[in-house]
Amino acid sequence: MKRVARIACIALVLMLICALLGWAMMPRWKSKPYTDHIAVTSSDPAIVPASISIAHEGQYQTRETQLSVDIGDGETLPAVLREPINAPGARPACLFIHGSGTSGAEDFGDIANAMASAGIVTLVPAKSNEDYTIFHRDYPRFASEYSKALDVLRDVDDVDQSNTGIYAESEGTWIATILASKRHDIAFAALTSAPVFKGREQMAVAMSTYAHEAGAPKPVIEDTMKLLSLDYRPFGLQYADFDADHYLKSLTMPVLVSYGVYDTAMPIEQGAQRIMRVAARNGNNAVTVRYFAGNHQMRAGKGLFAPGLPLADGYTQALENWVNGVAAGASHSGWATPQVAGPQPGQQYAAPSRTNSGIIGSLGVLVGVMLAGPLLLGVALLLSIVAIARTTWRERDDGIVRMRGKRAALYTVPPSHARETVPVSVAEPCWGLGLSLLAASALLYGYLAAVGAAAVLAMTPAPRLFDIGWHVLQVIAVLVVIILAWSGQTMWSARRNITGIQRMMCWLVIAAAAFTLLSMTFWGLFCWW
Repeated sequence: MKRVARIACIALVLMLICALLGWAMMPRWKSKPYTDHIAVTSSDPAIVPASISIAHEGQYQTRETQLSVDIGDGETLPAVLREPINAPGARPACLFIHGSGTSGAEDFGDIANAMASAGIVTLVPAKSNEDYTIFHRDYPRFASEYSKALDVLRDVDDVDQSNTGIYAESEGTWIATILASKRHDIAFAALTSAPVFKGREQMAVAMSTYAHEAGAPKPVIEDTMKLLSLDYRPFGLQYADFDADHYLKSLTMPVLVSYGVYDTAMPIEQGAQRIMRVAARNGNNAVTVRYFAGNHQMRAGKGLFAPGLPLADGYTQALENWVNGVAAGASHSGWATPQVAGPQPGQQYAAPSRTNSGIIGSLGVLVGVMLAGPLLLGVALLLSIVAIARTTWRERDDGIVRMRGKRAALYTVPPSHARETVPVSVAEPCWGLGLSLLAASALLYGYLAAVGAAAVLAMTPAPRLFDIGWHVLQVIAVLVVIILAWSGQTMWSARRNITGIQRMMCWLVIAAAAFTLLSMTFWGLFCWW
């Protein structure tokens, strides 16, 4: 009974420590529902200049020309120029800037061609993918390359240089704001699905929404906040802290902000409101906001990655009317339609103003903690193999074949004056604890991977499946603590009778348990409140 009481006390103390550490690992901010909803004046997203005649979609036939853009150092990028045939006079022109999901010169073909049919010259250059990875993205370099493409567009015959602007989607809107800060000859900026905020702040909106829609329990949603609070610099993810606010003030030209109401990745209301607020602060009231029944790619569907979807109804028409209206002076004479229009958006979560971390503040530290447990168990396994091999070799040399194939090397030998006592084994506690750690880690990381996949792929699990799974993991975490308490107490009792290698194995397994519990604590398995 005394041994059971000791094990219970050790387990309770360990769980208390883990619970306190779990509280300290919580970030100093929370993902909050968004409540400051934007006022949409009309449900019709159409854009109509007041008392100005403009060209409309389909008015002109178009032609395509393959070009090359010299970006320096002997490198060129392919580009596709689309022009309206027989359009009179100097024409407004638009440069397309890629987001993270596109990079080729043939991308944006439907939008660019529709704009050209309304009398707007368009240029879609390919985006250089050199050093463009999940770990590294050089936005200033991209802005410099697109600037050279803008010069090419401005030099095209019959292009009105005073009415040449840019169209950017998603991540490309960050590049667009840098470009706008470097040169002051950009006549207009059409920003679609703009993140607006810093990467980690925008991802707070996306990950909170994804996890909620995937049916993830509250502790898992809190885990996303922990991840977003971490310092990513050890992995080169500095662009997560791209200073979007610094460049946002460069939007001094007429701006069209467009979002799809089914876009759960972007701050579709908060972002538009911030652009309008910052622009107004810098004396620019020529900001038009439009919402469409579309997704992040402005396609007519709710699936984020669904291929082959048509563009949202009315999207290209509104875009063309706005560009032609700006070129015709509508920014000064006014519009016949409201500043904010389209279907009512419903942003679920707010982008946070700060993302302070808990006591684990680095992604490198977290990865180290998660890998340390399995690695230490691997080293312990190698030591056990060495111990067994040494024992087997010694028995062969001595001509003694005893307990071959068993773990005799892992059993302590009682002193000569106490031969009658039962030998205390450290094999069972060592490998019982080790196997429980591996199983618990595999289940936890597998669960997190399943939640992540369901969130990103917009899959809907069986009702309460993830919630039940989370509570199962919490029970497993308690069992691991109990096994650790039993194993640790057993190893401590046998500490005087085990060999050097066996002692090292015990310490390695205990250390692996400490790192595994620390990982479980970070992911919130001991937060029962």
